[in-house]
Amino acid sequence: MTAASLLKLPPRNGLQPVNLVHHLSGMADLMELCFGAEMDATGRGMIREMQFLSRSGPFLRLLSAVPLGQPAWNQGYVWLEEGRVVGSVSTQRAALRSTTWLVANVAVHPEHRRRGIAWALMGATLDYIQSQGGAEALLQVDDDNLGAVELYRRLGFARVTTQTTWTRPARLPPPAHEPAALEVRLRAPHEWSDQFDLAALVRPDGLAWSHPLRPALFRPSPWKALEHFLSGQTEEHWVIRTQDRLAGGLTVRINGPDGDRLTLLVHPQFAGQVERPLLIRGLRRLGMRPWATRIEHSAADERTSETLRSLGFQAHRTLRWMRRGL
Repeated sequence: MTAASLLKLPPRNGLQPVNLVHHLSGMADLMELCFGAEMDATGRGMIREMQFLSRSGPFLRLLSAVPLGQPAWNQGYVWLEEGRVVGSVSTQRAALRSTTWLVANVAVHPEHRRRGIAWALMGATLDYIQSQGGAEALLQVDDDNLGAVELYRRLGFARVTTQTTWTRPARLPPPAHEPAALEVRLRAPHEWSDQFDLAALVRPDGLAWSHPLRPALFRPSPWKALEHFLSGQTEEHWVIRTQDRLAGGLTVRINGPDGDRLTLLVHPQFAGQVERPLLIRGLRRLGMRPWATRIEHSAADERTSETLRSLGFQAHRTLRWMRRGL
């Protein structure tokens, strides 16, 4: 067989490990098709980055060859049909040297679903994670995507929690001040450990599905201050304290990569008493913003959900976090 005829061989079909040079453009197009309507600014930015890199020629080849600093979507699998990416999945460690792995961007083109492609992609991914010494895999899925939820259940995943993302539209005036029985104030530096203990009590699975809960999220440090200064971001912690404990806390992250974000923590003994004053204080601190403000909170907390609605937030997306041991 001549070299010319080899070049004319039809492209391979079926399951293949991700190759950035050959697959990145198709993966970006597939993710935009399957997830574009639900993506936030961070997700859309990732798609644009993937599309840009897919056209970067020699730089992309260098990126594929260097093991450090690679994008999360460099590891995983694709499913090809006549050379076209119709299925994909990405995976990466949750942190350096971690035995927890994240699984994301599980996508199958609508015209190719119900053919076992997602099962094959996930099976290969779990085998790969186990071969790398992984002890568990985490993922998140739309809570109303019953087909995907059932697929992950059959693969051995179990629900960890269900979180709803709420969005307050841009340029919405802050709420009026309301007198509160409990004082809302900025957290003292030494109170960071109390805030961490509160998070461990009410959010033991973490504040984000992709990162485990750790003290560094709350502990002040010169490096964190320098990082915020260089990035133009601000992080404030507002708390309500009783005599012996924190009754609640609100973290306000300003000018983050995807806008402003709030994180609300409420001690169970003070549920219904601290949510509204904390949220009003945080929103008044932000003022009228040129972009949306977001908060992620338990979908089961109906009391806080009603408070968020009354303050102008709208439920955007509810995601189920799922875990499987390996």
